[in-house]
Amino acid sequence: MVNDALVRFLGSLVLNPELAQTKTMEMDLKGNLNPSIWLNYLFFEKNCWLNFKDFYDYYWKNNQFALEKQVPNLSPEQLKKGLEARLYRTQFGMLTEYHAFFLCKEVFGQENVVRHPDLDRIGVDFQIFFEQKCHHIHIFVDTKRAWHFRQIKAQYKNSNQLMGIHINVPYSLEAGRFNSLHFLLNGFGIYQKSYFEYLKNELLAQKITNDNIVATTQNGFIYKND
Repeated sequence: MVNDALVRFLGSLVLNPELAQTKTMEMDLKGNLNPSIWLNYLFFEKNCWLNFKDFYDYYWKNNQFALEKQVPNLSPEQLKKGLEARLYRTQFGMLTEYHAFFLCKEVFGQENVVRHPDLDRIGVDFQIFFEQKCHHIHIFVDTKRAWHFRQIKAQYKNSNQLMGIHINVPYSLEAGRFNSLHFLLNGFGIYQKSYFEYLKNELLAQKITNDNIVATTQNGFIYKND
């Protein structure tokens, strides 16, 4: 199965906490420079699973001239160091979403879970079609800061203007919670199937309406007006 092979790939990656914390290149990379476009092409369209070094080399080879033109004030060394950290955070964040996408296919059915780059650009990670309704899934880490930014995005981005039910599906980095990530031996965190089975049961119980998940407890969602 795709998900089994994907977990083996994710478990083979080499994590670099230093790169995750380096934020020296935070300007927008728009248009063809947007790393998400290249990740979508490689992972979703070509089914080509590159490790970070290979992805970095691939992106640099295709975008070096345009990058140097966009940030002429940076030396080549500064540019490459900042870009390395930027691409690392983008790729590893996308891979958590990537795994969640395929795990949802196992729970809700292959044909019922879809994604598209246009959705990603407006803040919807993927869609689940279930019980004759379209559910827009928003993935983020379960922290107060992330919830705050999610609320801002819900107000000012186009994503929440899409017809359907918008669902917050945050993952926790803490152990012992219903939405805790499972950490592989290399330290990479992946969603657990039980989390999406819980989500499915909450949908069947008709507890979830548009954007009414506002927080979590150790055991489940907190709904607006609870």
